[in-house]
Amino acid sequence: MEGPHLLLPEELRRCWRGIEGWRNHDDPTDFSDYARACRLKTWLGALPCNGDIALVLSGDAGAIAWIPSSPGPPHEGGYLVQWIGIDDEGSIEPTLRGEHVGNLLKGPGAEKLNFDTGPSGAMRLFDSADRGDDLRNDSHLLLLMRGTYRIRAAYCEAQGIMMVVRDIARI
Repeated sequence: MEGPHLLLPEELRRCWRGIEGWRNHDDPTDFSDYARACRLKTWLGALPCNGDIALVLSGDAGAIAWIPSSPGPPHEGGYLVQWIGIDDEGSIEPTLRGEHVGNLLKGPGAEKLNFDTGPSGAMRLFDSADRGDDLRNDSHLLLLMRGTYRIRAAYCEAQGIMMVVRDIARI
């Protein structure tokens, strides 16, 4: 996935139209879903989508992995980790569980949004350029317990690691 990435309740996936009608995301009169997503420059953003919201995971380009916080599914949370530069993938999980990441996510610089999963609890992570009903690129299904969640995002730089951490927790 090149991004910006999108996290959307599975029930709304068919409503996301991606690059359909796209002209130029720098043009404020381009209202295609992809152009609207590209104009968000923060780690977290929300766009209207069929009476609900689509979460836009923007910022630097980089692959995103889902790391659940508990065995399951369904899960009550976890981390979306977007690597920007990582020397050793084995260092990701210990870094996530460390004090440094916790402080960043609880700090004043962390971005925060609340969202609802939709009836099934299933959330789809995919490239915002794709149409939700015709996914051409990789996508990931996050199986969460149905409910309301808070997502917090922060940039983390530690020895050998540069990543954006997005913590998802049920509230």
